[in-house]
Amino acid sequence: MTGLLILIVLAATAGVFLLTRAMHGLSLRAQFGVLLGLGITIGFVFLMMVQMTRFPMWLGISMITVVFVASLFGTRIFLRSLMQEERDEKERVRREANSHPLDGGYSDLHPTAGSGSQR
Repeated sequence: MTGLLILIVLAATAGVFLLTRAMHGLSLRAQFGVLLGLGITIGFVFLMMVQMTRFPMWLGISMITVVFVASLFGTRIFLRSLMQEERDEKERVRREANSHPLDGGYSDLHPTAGSGSQR
């Protein structure tokens, strides 16, 4: 029985590791879903530890530790992706503003000699 539990811990650890590594290629919404899933997993394992009398404490503690550490790395990946997307969006807006300074009603952002209201 203990051997099976050890295999479960190893499989869960490998699964959480692979899921965290795969977060780099996911969209922001999917990354947020992964983080939400990791949080729910921590809560579920803790609930199982408390409710089941024969649930081995070492199994619960090791599972919570693995998921908690993975959620820290997942949060870091999510925040970096969020910052990168924000930088990309700012760069896209800057490129559009520089390529068409008089289009789109943004002519006051980069005034030229002939633009602006004459008073």
